[in-house]
Amino acid sequence: TYMRQQAHINEKMRAILIDWLVEVHLKFKLVPETLYLTVNLIDRYLLGSPVERSNLQLVGVSALLLASKYEEIYPPEVRDLVYITDRTYTRNQILTMESVMLNTLKFRMTVPTTMVFLERFLKAAGLHRDKENKKDAWAASTYLCERMLQEYKMLRFRPSVVAAACVSLGLLARGQEPQR
Repeated sequence: TYMRQQAHINEKMRAILIDWLVEVHLKFKLVPETLYLTVNLIDRYLLGSPVERSNLQLVGVSALLLASKYEEIYPPEVRDLVYITDRTYTRNQILTMESVMLNTLKFRMTVPTTMVFLERFLKAAGLHRDKENKKDAWAASTYLCERMLQEYKMLRFRPSVVAAACVSLGLLARGQEPQR
């Protein structure tokens, strides 16, 4: 319920930010773990820090930088992030926000995101990525899980519950019965 404490932003703005970050994530060809950690960092930062509307994208791009440094072998360069924000923020602003976020989060970067549980549950269900058939239960499950990132109301559920629900729905959507 952290959005009640935010005077200048709302759930819709958060959803728009995350939708934009999904596109940025795809453009830079980052691993899925980076996207999930990015959203987690944003939500944990917004939980304790009021943010102006004009700085919400700065929080998002700084969280992406942090998550990329944590998860990627070759994270995007800061100049690329300045460019992707259409030069709305400077290199110094992004690096300063990165530092502020790290201090606010007390350098706690390792968290079990929905992606961690999703991978585990997909493996337990015997589902594997089938590159030739995009209509399989694996693809449906990962799509649903990624889609839930935008939904502020899903934050009330543990990442493990969201992942389990996505795998179950993915199986059902493809005519397979979830295991119990």
